[in-house]
Amino acid sequence: MEPIVRSNPCVALVTGGARGIGLAIVRRFLADGYYVAFVARTAKHVEQALDTLRCSKERVYGDGIDVTRQDELAGFIGRIGARWGDVAILVNNAGMSPKRMDPESPWLSQTSLEEWVRVVDVNLSGPFILTRLLAPTMIANGYGRIINVGSLAGRTMPLIAGPHYAASKAGLIGLTRAAARDLAPHGITVNCISPGRILSDLTGPSDATVNRTALNRIPVGRLGTPEEVAHVAAFLASPLAGFITGATIDITGGEFAA
Repeated sequence: MEPIVRSNPCVALVTGGARGIGLAIVRRFLADGYYVAFVARTAKHVEQALDTLRCSKERVYGDGIDVTRQDELAGFIGRIGARWGDVAILVNNAGMSPKRMDPESPWLSQTSLEEWVRVVDVNLSGPFILTRLLAPTMIANGYGRIINVGSLAGRTMPLIAGPHYAASKAGLIGLTRAAARDLAPHGITVNCISPGRILSDLTGPSDATVNRTALNRIPVGRLGTPEEVAHVAAFLASPLAGFITGATIDITGGEFAA
């Protein structure tokens, strides 16, 4: 069977696209010929990322926007439309995972309500807001790809992450399934990628104690890379993945916590 190729360039929007997994996805999408817009929490991080992407400056556009700010996101989507047209691919990658201050005390006792709300807002409400903003246009166009970046912590008993992070990522899987059911009749797929221990700003240096310990749980014997997550995102974003929706794909090196 011949590959399905769309005649016009696709426009992608990636949240948390300035570093780590998000930046790797931006790079991969640019390599695949997409026009790529991305947001990050601070303008400084956006500028740093853009400096590394100058060779693709005509096809990349970034802004410092908090993913919980619906009006600012709507304005950014409008600017993307004016530049390139409708967003066809959404990657909800932005996330936060506060670290435990006292490793000997329970996570719950160290998690304030304010911190809980903030983590859930960024990790779960942000993807809901953007899915809700972009779904009407995707429905009108009869095509769309929505990819949520979850976590192994949302699939199993979390060994490192806090309760707010684990709960928000588990909720993201539920949102993925609900949105997939709603949007499938309109040519829109919604899937979730569930990375395990990936070398990034979020997980820290490879020689950190927590990462060395993680190696004992990973059958392939190493940590993953942001590029390996980006490869899966690229496939799910393509027209070839049209019969995959509502799925959660683990990228964990075989790790499954008890």
